[in-house]
Amino acid sequence: MTTMTGMYLAYVVLTVGITIWVARTLRTHGRVFLTYGQEDQGELNDALSHLLVIGFYLVNFGVISFALKATTQASDISSAIELLSTKVGVILLVIGGMHFFLLAMFASIRSTNLKQANETHRRDHIAQLAVARRTNITDFEEPQR
Repeated sequence: MTTMTGMYLAYVVLTVGITIWVARTLRTHGRVFLTYGQEDQGELNDALSHLLVIGFYLVNFGVISFALKATTQASDISSAIELLSTKVGVILLVIGGMHFFLLAMFASIRSTNLKQANETHRRDHIAQLAVARRTNITDFEEPQR
């Protein structure tokens, strides 16, 4: 096995492994953001979480594939390690950017869910007050003169 072949192999193994690990972490812990205030929509939240993770995989595996080609050749182990660290560093920056983008998406969805939950709670409370008020008006008796 040549130095470049070993470097390519290490690059693919490292970047794919890191991508899978980050995607699983996002899926597991991102669900908390999606379901907060919307516990009754578990199936919808699971589907949305799954779709976001699929998008994460597609973008990151695409970047990994594009970055696979080396513009320089590594002639020895030390230059192969330097080239590998540069390539993996770029992928880590892309994965980090995607991670923060998805966190922003989860936070936005959570904020929307909270607003909807608060609005629903407010409407229910107003409806209860209206019912209580109508009940009091119909139960009211005219004072005797």
